[in-house]
Amino acid sequence: MIVVDAYQGKRIGVFGLARSGLAACRSLVEGGAGVLAWDDKESQRSASPVPPVNLTQENFEGLTALVVSPGVPLTFPKAHPLVKKAHDAGVPVLGDMELFALARASLPKHKLVAVTGTNGKSTTTALLAHCLSEGGLSALGAGNIGIPVLDIDPLPEGGIYVFELSSFQLDLTESLKPEVAIILNVSPDHLDRHGSMSNYVAAKRRIFEMQEGDGVAVIGVDDAYGRAMAETLPQKVIPVSCEGPVEGGVYVLDGMLFDATSGAEREIGPVGTNRALRGKHNGQNAAAVFAAARELGVAPDKILAAFETFEGLPHRLEIVGEKDGVHFINDSKASNTGAALRSLEAFENVYWIAGGQFKETSLEMFTPVLSHVKKAYLIGKDDRIFVNFLRHKVPFEQSHTLEVAIRAAARDAKKDGGVVLLAPACASFDQFRNFEHRGEVFRKVARAVIQGGAP
Repeated sequence: MIVVDAYQGKRIGVFGLARSGLAACRSLVEGGAGVLAWDDKESQRSASPVPPVNLTQENFEGLTALVVSPGVPLTFPKAHPLVKKAHDAGVPVLGDMELFALARASLPKHKLVAVTGTNGKSTTTALLAHCLSEGGLSALGAGNIGIPVLDIDPLPEGGIYVFELSSFQLDLTESLKPEVAIILNVSPDHLDRHGSMSNYVAAKRRIFEMQEGDGVAVIGVDDAYGRAMAETLPQKVIPVSCEGPVEGGVYVLDGMLFDATSGAEREIGPVGTNRALRGKHNGQNAAAVFAAARELGVAPDKILAAFETFEGLPHRLEIVGEKDGVHFINDSKASNTGAALRSLEAFENVYWIAGGQFKETSLEMFTPVLSHVKKAYLIGKDDRIFVNFLRHKVPFEQSHTLEVAIRAAARDAKKDGGVVLLAPACASFDQFRNFEHRGEVFRKVARAVIQGGAP
């Protein structure tokens, strides 16, 4: 583990005992802190490495800091009572990424890459760590991708940490100061937690502000928010795009990767030949990875070779299997409209499974890609929103549950060898524990159909 000794001999509250909270407890205890751990759920408290202490009943005047999980609301729709209690007592509220920042000075000399964006950040984190490792460097991906940063073992001298950060984690981080920071894209998401688009953009921008003018900022400039940041940051900026040429940056055009960071553009080679990097959006991910990996010393030919050996991540355009010419694609991670749009752009003859807890305001952005959709199968709590949008545009049926949707889509797709695509454009919590659970159910049912279960 990464040991945080900055609070040795001090009392620290830890609220939220899921993966990152438990890792924080272990790290702080190992570093000599007196940890007061609490979770509202008894089942979570039972996993605590220290005896739970009900923080709602504690006097915060003696606390040095309160560590909270990223899911704890800080401001919107209103601050969690323990966050308010900490603020009232003048106690700093922080997250596990800030704890890692405090531990950096005691670790072997290393570099840090921080990755965020509305979509694509997990794939980019994993792909960059893979490219760095294939390029002969000691690298590890962690963070919001699923491995708590304090649970990893320190890398040897010269190692490179590649961390995925959500906007929630960025709100809880003050001094991480990554040598390379990446924002892939910004589109509306989590506005119920941030209160407004401007607050959400400000949270993302923190990844660059923590660099304090040093280091390298890699910015996707295919949206207006990224372009605005690229024009105003004081540090070195490398713009990246999957839409075409960008001056001084890295971009993909017609499936070919180009590097113009030294002035004149140079053709590097094709991207997207690996099925794990299928889709236009993965061109943006690849361009960002190339820019970061080059800055960190990996040769272009090694980066391109690493693209070909990348195996992808579960629930991100994951190819589950094929039967009778029908391909089953699990993109359960596409939990917002921007991510689902990119999924639909990647395929033709799509039998689209969508729905769940809708967290945005409109589906109109799907209009240009509805020509890719042969039929839609709607599930979950907010399926009526999709019904109202799709009516008179494409055929659809209200399947209600994922299993019914998969079997109906498989039956219909047999007619033309289409693609059964789970790209929900919604959160999963109405019917599933999380997007991983939703993707696992898709896998299970799809594989049953592939192995001979009647559609």
